[in-house]
Amino acid sequence: MVDEIVLKVAKRRMREIKTELPHPDIATHFSEGADGIGRIDLFFQGDLIGREFVETATSWKDKGRMDEYRRVLQQKLRLVVMAPRTDAMKVRMMMLELNNWWLFYYMVYGYDSQGRLVRVLRPIPPEKKQSYIT
Repeated sequence: MVDEIVLKVAKRRMREIKTELPHPDIATHFSEGADGIGRIDLFFQGDLIGREFVETATSWKDKGRMDEYRRVLQQKLRLVVMAPRTDAMKVRMMMLELNNWWLFYYMVYGYDSQGRLVRVLRPIPPEKKQSYIT
């Protein structure tokens, strides 16, 4: 059974998708993975164009998770990952390591106990951070 907060976040995110992509041929489908996370698939005229993951406090740490994200990106699909707000920056950093600081088409959000989403933006790479300070 899907976690209550995962379901709340998924419902909120599907409403946001309708605002972000207000085309009549865009459809979403929510499913629960065996691992307890929520998955939202985005379709345009029946073709899969994106996959979104609502992670739990522990699911994002799974060793195979990055492989799953990589497969989504290799299919040239839009990828969105949502994690508890306390873990969201760690997830964002993990995603950066996946692609060696290059930008793929993905977004990371943090969510709170009410299911509210906040986008986690790309941090400054450690080697560049020093040049901003001096």
